[in-house]
Amino acid sequence: MHRGSHEDTSGIQFHRLGIDLTDNDPDWCGILTEQKKDLRSRKQELVSNAILDAAIALFEKKGFDQTEVAEIAKAAGISKRTFFRYFATKDDLLGRSVMDYGAVLVAAIRAAPPECTDMEVIHQTLLAGVQYNKQPESRARQLIAISTSHPTARQAYLSRKHLVEDAIAEAFASRARRASRNDLRVRLLAGVTLILMNAAIGAWFLGEEKTLEAAAKHAEAELEKITTLNTAPGSLKKKNRGKEDGRSANPLPIRRVL
Repeated sequence: MHRGSHEDTSGIQFHRLGIDLTDNDPDWCGILTEQKKDLRSRKQELVSNAILDAAIALFEKKGFDQTEVAEIAKAAGISKRTFFRYFATKDDLLGRSVMDYGAVLVAAIRAAPPECTDMEVIHQTLLAGVQYNKQPESRARQLIAISTSHPTARQAYLSRKHLVEDAIAEAFASRARRASRNDLRVRLLAGVTLILMNAAIGAWFLGEEKTLEAAAKHAEAELEKITTLNTAPGSLKKKNRGKEDGRSANPLPIRRVL
């Protein structure tokens, strides 16, 4: 009888397939170890999401400052001690969402084909951000509403934004094979990416655009106007001023600059 035939159900199933699942088989042990890791990871994600959903409901009902960690833990069906295994502070609840969002943008930059121009990469990243924020699990509208209604929550939300910008700059630096994320061009690309995304989300949230996709397209179109000859009113003044001081009145299109 195979040693794999024991009370462990998975072992029995492997034995029926003629596979000897033993402690001496590193391949199968490795597979089971990875499966356990996946299960643990899924469980952690479920608990983390339950905590965040409970917190958002309480923030909307009572306010960010008035909600205690103990209340969030109780609403999520966990102990206060378990809460702190997932989040160091109440502020981290909002911070994690910002970092998750940032991870989506970074992944889009890294996934862009090498032949793409910088503006094409930014466009693809913007699309990825739009798709992410459309998903219920992003909780985009709820988090924006909370952060704009409560100053403390807003500070917690914004304090993580610089980390996202750093991560985006790092991705652009890696893509361009530049040594530092502090390279001027790299910081500019990261800044433009976030400005477009934030402008689109803001317009969508405030109802100026019906959909996030429309807001994103509008944001890109406006940026194109600002950085080409087809500028908004006031371009004539800029043109004349450029002639007066001897500088070129024609700005380079953003697709060349970036």
